[in-house]
Amino acid sequence: MKLLRILLTGFEPFGKYKENSSWAVAEKVAACGVVGAEVMAKRLPVSFAGVGTTLRKAVEECHPDVIIMLGQCAGVDYIKLERIAINMMDATTPDNDGNLPDEEPICATGAAALFTNTDIKDLRRVVEGQGIPAKVSNSAGLYVCNRTYYEALRLCNERPGMKALFVHLPLYEGQPSAAEDQPTMPLDDMLKAVWGITTCICRRRK
Repeated sequence: MKLLRILLTGFEPFGKYKENSSWAVAEKVAACGVVGAEVMAKRLPVSFAGVGTTLRKAVEECHPDVIIMLGQCAGVDYIKLERIAINMMDATTPDNDGNLPDEEPICATGAAALFTNTDIKDLRRVVEGQGIPAKVSNSAGLYVCNRTYYEALRLCNERPGMKALFVHLPLYEGQPSAAEDQPTMPLDDMLKAVWGITTCICRRRK
């Protein structure tokens, strides 16, 4: 049986965070593997200008059936499954290139918003079934995570059959650059959540 090809992405460090929980999880999941899937991990730049090109290159190299993008979301203690990507970039914190867009469109001729083509509520139930808190979110923000998601869903429109989902993760327990008062989640729980999501997607595609 053909293995499902999954492109799993996380981000490089940015701002005050010298580690990024998204890449910590993506790297470990890819190293351990997922039954029924070939998982390829790629680290993305925290760059409004560069992330789209980097993602497109990764898709062209990996030919994935599914793109699962992970991002770090400080301030939450649950898994956020993102439903929508918005055609806008807006930031109060510069990206790693120093860019600070102010309500700029991602694509001047693109749709105002794009929706995931995964069964997002079922995936939330899978995560919750592992005893891990999860929510469906209707806003991926307007930072680089949202731009990445929008670009991925545009690629899905170009490649019928490919699916994409963005998942925001908390800071991980013991993350060195996390402040003492910031909520965290055990790294093992985040690994279980992403394994659960990928395994569920594999089962559905058989």
